[in-house]
Amino acid sequence: MDALIDLFTSFSGLLSLGVIAFIFLMAVFFVRLIRNNVEKAVAEQDRIAAQAAGSDTQ
Repeated sequence: MDALIDLFTSFSGLLSLGVIAFIFLMAVFFVRLIRNNVEKAVAEQDRIAAQAAGSDTQ
């Protein structure tokens, strides 16, 4: 119980919580960034494939 109190009251405990929160936020940021870029790449590939299929039929 003393360790939990120290985690929220001491400077080093709060700094540790801040670092953990920062790492978590950066992970969320990078996951969203990668997912958005993958979705854009898939949409671009689908658009190119549709154009190629359309030009094949003409």
